[in-house]
Amino acid sequence: MNPALWRKAISDAWLHLLVSGLILIAFSWIFLWLMSQIELGVVATILKHMPPFFQKLVGIPLADLATPVGRTSILFVHVVTLLVCVGWAVGRGSDPISGEIGRGTMDLLASLPVYRPSLLVPPGVIAALGAALLAASVWLGIALGLATIKIEGVALAKFYPGVANLFAMMFCLTGITTFISAWSRDRWRTVFVAIGFFLVSFIVEMVGKLWKEGGWLEYLTFLSQFHPQEFILLPEKAGWPLYRANALLLAFGLLSYLAAALVFWRRDVPLSR
Repeated sequence: MNPALWRKAISDAWLHLLVSGLILIAFSWIFLWLMSQIELGVVATILKHMPPFFQKLVGIPLADLATPVGRTSILFVHVVTLLVCVGWAVGRGSDPISGEIGRGTMDLLASLPVYRPSLLVPPGVIAALGAALLAASVWLGIALGLATIKIEGVALAKFYPGVANLFAMMFCLTGITTFISAWSRDRWRTVFVAIGFFLVSFIVEMVGKLWKEGGWLEYLTFLSQFHPQEFILLPEKAGWPLYRANALLLAFGLLSYLAAALVFWRRDVPLSR
């Protein structure tokens, strides 16, 4: 593999990774500090008065969600965490093909004496490593919070399943975005389509949970395998269900990468606009 391709992949991603990681670490610490200022009894009272559909939506007993570990687990599905992680997946997945075409650099890359699909390997590996580091950044922020804030009843090891599931989701979404990118010549179009796909998947998964007769809808979205809170709070799901969910996400992400490589291999490289 051409070393220049690896240097380019690192150069394109390192600043995005650094900023995203710092945001996740800082936000995780701030979130724990804010949670430490709220009494458990207040949280339990609020959850007790939530409508019945909320139980179906979160997928875990509300009593577990009111515990210190339960409140901390919200970090893995918080909108800030998801914005940063989805931003990484979509940003990295949209760059290798449509991003290079849009910048007018794909002609140069495609002319290198390398197998064309192998051009996706360096950015794909860097994106996967970055996803692992971002998932670990949430865990590191929790670790810093537990070391500096007085919170009782929270064991750091409880959050490993959430870290693994968050990484698998990012890997899967990066692969899906790369596949979308393989069909496009404009990076922003790829970004909009990928984000739209994520939002539709989220809505479908939510409807599948809330609509009794529509449970089959969850089989149509990759987010049906993304349940970090359940894997953290429910011990019976920390074994085989966790491995199965992560394996499905990783497999679908890898298949998306392979499909993207096939499309990229067979398509013509258009001129940038």
